[in-house]
Amino acid sequence: MSNTKTEVILALDVDSREQANTILDQVGSQLSWVKIGLQSYLRDGPGIIDQCIQKEVNVFLDLKLHDIPNTMSKAIESLSVLPIKMLTLHTCAGPEALALCAETAKKTMPETMLLGVTVLTSMNRENLQSVGVSSGIEEQVKRLACMAESAGIGGMVCSPLELPMLRKCLSSDIDLVTPGIRPTGSAKGDQKRIMTPKQAKDAGASYLVIGRPILAAPNPSEALDAIQVELSVAAN
Repeated sequence: MSNTKTEVILALDVDSREQANTILDQVGSQLSWVKIGLQSYLRDGPGIIDQCIQKEVNVFLDLKLHDIPNTMSKAIESLSVLPIKMLTLHTCAGPEALALCAETAKKTMPETMLLGVTVLTSMNRENLQSVGVSSGIEEQVKRLACMAESAGIGGMVCSPLELPMLRKCLSSDIDLVTPGIRPTGSAKGDQKRIMTPKQAKDAGASYLVIGRPILAAPNPSEALDAIQVELSVAAN
């Protein structure tokens, strides 16, 4: 699923299915992708995915699977009935789990790209050290991403700050999906490693995951349009 342009994925992290539907109606045809996270999926189940498909948008299911290899593989088999195009799993599950998941996905959901989550964008060096990781963030991201690529994972989730490094060390076929995007003037929220949309595009992002700057805007459609314009200008 190598991408030739940088696309926006709306993180549809809202308080109800009705609110999600309202947002989708507001942004309309401007949007090609939505991310359904753990909060929405546990609350609404597969119905929220069907709702998005009816709006003719692609679905990125962000469950961040992390368990023993067999359990992760069986989870992918269970999810294979859903019309999703991306699915996340934690790379720190290790090479055996990643390789088994890649093999399972190839057999049961060949149209879905598995994305390896490296280091969450809410974490900084101090956070990593608190859970026993002595490496710096960039070193840890590189280690996990290279391991995931070797195991057959087709894309990575990383902070925008790691984009230049990963573009150098990973194959050009690997898609890089980037949260931690904040348009100029937006609040950082709980993200610690951030960039503007243009900066992330220039650094090599395939997809930008953006939530609150659009969801919390007085006019979500205008907010999304401004981001799309910024990306369009950056491409010229």
